[in-house]
Amino acid sequence: MLNLDYRFSMNRSVLIPLASLLLLGPVSCASKKPPPKPVPPPFAGKTATLSITNGIQILSQVTLPAGFAPSPERGPMWLQNGQEVGIVGEVGRDTVVLGYSGQQWKTGRILAADSGPGAAERGRIVDVAASPDGMTLAIAEVIPSQRRLDVVLRDLIAVGPGNPIASFDGEFDSATLAWLNNGTVALALRAHPETSPPPAPPPGSESEVPPKPAESLQLIVVTGTGSVAPLDIKCPMSPLSWSANAVFAVGSGDREVPPIIIDRRNSECRQFGSVGPIRVLDWDEDEEGTFLYIKPDPTTGGSGVYRHNIDTGRDKLVAISTGAAAFTNGGTVIVEGNQKLTLRMAAERPNLSLPAQIAISQPEQGEVQFKPLGFNTTAPMLAASSLTYSDTIDAAAIQTFAPGAPTSWRKIINYSIPNQSAFLVATGAARGVVDMSWSIHGRWLAIVDGDQFKSMLTVIVPPQ
Repeated sequence: MLNLDYRFSMNRSVLIPLASLLLLGPVSCASKKPPPKPVPPPFAGKTATLSITNGIQILSQVTLPAGFAPSPERGPMWLQNGQEVGIVGEVGRDTVVLGYSGQQWKTGRILAADSGPGAAERGRIVDVAASPDGMTLAIAEVIPSQRRLDVVLRDLIAVGPGNPIASFDGEFDSATLAWLNNGTVALALRAHPETSPPPAPPPGSESEVPPKPAESLQLIVVTGTGSVAPLDIKCPMSPLSWSANAVFAVGSGDREVPPIIIDRRNSECRQFGSVGPIRVLDWDEDEEGTFLYIKPDPTTGGSGVYRHNIDTGRDKLVAISTGAAAFTNGGTVIVEGNQKLTLRMAAERPNLSLPAQIAISQPEQGEVQFKPLGFNTTAPMLAASSLTYSDTIDAAAIQTFAPGAPTSWRKIINYSIPNQSAFLVATGAARGVVDMSWSIHGRWLAIVDGDQFKSMLTVIVPPQ
């Protein structure tokens, strides 16, 4: 049985100050008892919600501004070749994007905001995306007073909050950004349906008819003089996830519209299934049209993770009730789950205690290897889990949960695929938000955690 490995060499920078403190007390000359041995601390450090396992190297810890709450499912953005870390969150009702750079990433600034000194204009930020090279930030911002959405571009090495490069009239139910390459931004828009057409201007009047709201997929070229070209597809937009080379995109769907698949080569789209919303977890970099996604099951109310190939149109069930799955090098899939869990079991016995397992699926060989993680969990806790993969060190950072009292317990686990070993990186009561991302070179892990009462940025070096 594979148990979580707590063994790791203690950092001398922790031991030396501690030993010094313990030896400061008075020592009796009459007593020939040896001085007490230094006692190591029970953890290497603390974040806003987690205790970091002893021996983990902590590169930096920064307490974020008071009142700042990290946005869920918005992992830290590694910018400027890893020299800056961007964090999306809220202060009250305002969206704010913070940036931390300099020595140990401790010099903070505001990269974007709804209002105030860091705002390019007063509005409401609805999406943020960093360019592939991490040198530019694209911000989609609604300007309610003007019934308009602007795309703002911020050069991260320049001074100032950036400038709008494209504007779209109307009110929108969905607006999401993605960089297709360092020179092109894709903006997916779905206009809010108008209850009645705008009134026609009186005869002889010079008044203009209000422009029709922009729709569909807008391709914004940000280099040179810049340009905007709508991609003529007829499917209603929802948040998009793009394949590795931006050939395909999947729209998640929502309460109003179904999921879709977009083929950018042919400017085509089609409805993808009938049940939504779905959530794309990852794309296979070796097979452009293959992705992992979570699909709800209308019969049981549960969900499954499926592997879908766009060319064949085939789905293959990978796991039940989990949010932690990704492709690894060579198209292998890593997933946290339980081998015996079924959709019906997850629906009918949600509190059933199950051993947490890692599964490594090799589709070409038709093999699946299961490794126990050494603790029990439940189906809803598996569904709340997440995973981020580093191809540099071929390892996954997993956020998962276990039952506890009075609240459930969060565990951050580093799983090395070559070594088939799991290491407990951090643990703590399941409160607030925890988001993670690997650095540009895949060796450092940034963790942002907390809530409006306290939040922190922590950068660590997991065992490799």
